[in-house]
Amino acid sequence: MQNRYYMVPSAHPGQYASTFGIGAPLVLLPVYAVVNLFTDLAFNRAAWFHAAKAAAALLVAGAVALIFLTMRRFAVAPLPAALGALAFGLGTCAWALGSQGFWQQTAQLFFFALGAWYLTGIEARPRCAAYCGAAFGMATLCRPTGAIAVVCVGLYLLWLATPRLLRRLPHSPGAAGAAPGAEPARAGGLRWPPALPPVFLYILGGLPFAVLLGAYNAYYFASPFAFGQELAAPERMQNAGVANGMWSTPLAAGLAGILFSPSRGLLVYSPVLAFGFVGAAMAWRDPRRYAALIALQPVVLADLVVAAKWFDWWGGWTYGPRPLIQTGVFLTLLMIPVIARVARMRWMGGAFAALLLYSVSVQALGAWSYHMGQWDNKNQMNIENPAHRHRLWSWSDTQIGFYLRHGQETRRFKKRRYDYVTKKEAPIITAPYESAKLSPPANERKQL
Repeated sequence: MQNRYYMVPSAHPGQYASTFGIGAPLVLLPVYAVVNLFTDLAFNRAAWFHAAKAAAALLVAGAVALIFLTMRRFAVAPLPAALGALAFGLGTCAWALGSQGFWQQTAQLFFFALGAWYLTGIEARPRCAAYCGAAFGMATLCRPTGAIAVVCVGLYLLWLATPRLLRRLPHSPGAAGAAPGAEPARAGGLRWPPALPPVFLYILGGLPFAVLLGAYNAYYFASPFAFGQELAAPERMQNAGVANGMWSTPLAAGLAGILFSPSRGLLVYSPVLAFGFVGAAMAWRDPRRYAALIALQPVVLADLVVAAKWFDWWGGWTYGPRPLIQTGVFLTLLMIPVIARVARMRWMGGAFAALLLYSVSVQALGAWSYHMGQWDNKNQMNIENPAHRHRLWSWSDTQIGFYLRHGQETRRFKKRRYDYVTKKEAPIITAPYESAKLSPPANERKQL
């Protein structure tokens, strides 16, 4: 069977299931259903490709809009809110990767943004808790790590529902200033709907997605807690020369890699997100106002730890920190306590503008010229091979520098691969995945 990493044997003999979650395919299904009305998708590679890419671009654009609206909900002025949304949309790998193809993270980042929007709206409309639970539940269907957000936000809402908080947490004026769930009350405390607190609405909203995911995993993998990526991991570990288990990366080394590695570091490819860490610290100065943002901080921390401990923290062949694309949503929202100062303080505005310009430039470079395998397998020095993994830490052989030097050549190669894939006359479901991991031909490798 070709490309076994993308399909794994199920619990039923002769049946295979996708390695990845069912959420992203469910999102794409109606798009393909509409496109299939006008062409036979099974034999139209160009339509298959463009429909997925258009859907991905729309999801990223939708996430950007939701980030802007969430910032406005916290009374951030339009210009700083637009800059914050721009930082995510154009200054992270959401552009260079997420909008260029339909990754599982592409769908997940949209539902993360949608869940955060509803989370910050619970104050005015408690029923938003149900929508929040549904959004984070769908994010978990897209990728299992979404469960981190489900648990952290659920614990936050549970904490809000305790009698202690109802007695002691005063109402903060303004739609953006109060913690989600806070409503004016004559007694000075929070007033929840008497019948059903938001934490229960949140659970009810997410419950159908949990049941669906558990049933799917139980049917295909014989356990509601088994996932395709977990089953595919042993082969991936063998190919990557990892023998110590799925969570074998030392935490310090993994964190250094995902944050500062020259060819994978989040703060190397998107340093503007450093303002998210600053905003996270500033949120604690006014915990009532920024309670919802504080609830998102454990999600970011846990995402970083999970990505750092995973055996291939570098994310395989990719451009930049692909495993953390969706985490950029919450990091961008954590800018809220500091983003208003960008417009008021000259030195901070200058620093933000410089980091934003750099981040956008790096992502534009990736969106324009990146194609899988060119730097990652340059001169057959595959980073998946432990003997060549040191390249991830080399400042003289960086991925960004490679595409800066050879952007035109790699762009031409990328276009030729695209023409080959979209024009080849073969059924989508049976044709080999020819171009995904092809290195440039020998004569082109000499040029690169």
